[in-house]
Amino acid sequence: MLVTLGALALAGVATGGFFAFQAVSGAPPTTAAARSTAPPSAATAQTPPPDAAGTSILNSEQTDPQKLSLSEAFPKKKVGAAGTTFTRVKADMETTCEKAATGEFADALKEQKCSRVLRATYVDSKRRYAVTTGIAVLPDRNAAATADQAKNLSRNIWFRPLPGPEKSGGERVHIAGGYASGLVWGRYIVFSYATHADGHTPEAKDKTLPKVSGAFRDQTSLVLERRITKG
Repeated sequence: MLVTLGALALAGVATGGFFAFQAVSGAPPTTAAARSTAPPSAATAQTPPPDAAGTSILNSEQTDPQKLSLSEAFPKKKVGAAGTTFTRVKADMETTCEKAATGEFADALKEQKCSRVLRATYVDSKRRYAVTTGIAVLPDRNAAATADQAKNLSRNIWFRPLPGPEKSGGERVHIAGGYASGLVWGRYIVFSYATHADGHTPEAKDKTLPKVSGAFRDQTSLVLERRITKG
């Protein structure tokens, strides 16, 4: 995948992923957030490695027909990530996928016949970090890859973070700056977005949020790995 962003560092997981800093702030609650000043630019490309044995089962709904549910996508109320325990404060399944995304990316999900976007927001016990993670379900691998190409993280054209209930620590995740990470695996797009729970925009040198975002992406990807092993 070719990703041109404000600042970029790659992390390869499954069939390839991206890991990027996204500085955002000051948007109304009805939008994901507006981009603010970003750190120095760096562009890079990554070609996903060939599918490992057995992963082709995820490439289409013909070989992977079972519908993904919230209980399968987010089986645990508490999860460990980057050495910290997080608690799920909200989960949601949107069957009109474009409502869970923004701009051209939302349009691409609709055009590629996305059937559902499952999202959950987690907050650590000290309410320092809030993370939205999730999975978008498309009919086949080509549809997922095509939709993914429509994202533009520098303009915040991607998935909408899911705000948690008031006083949960996750109520600002949709208007806070943070670190985004994700991957396309078969017919699925896995994503995560980690922020400071109080909503302040992280600095480019922030070391914790990238680890948290990457850990949640990897944790959520295990849902798909389990589908392969069951197959």
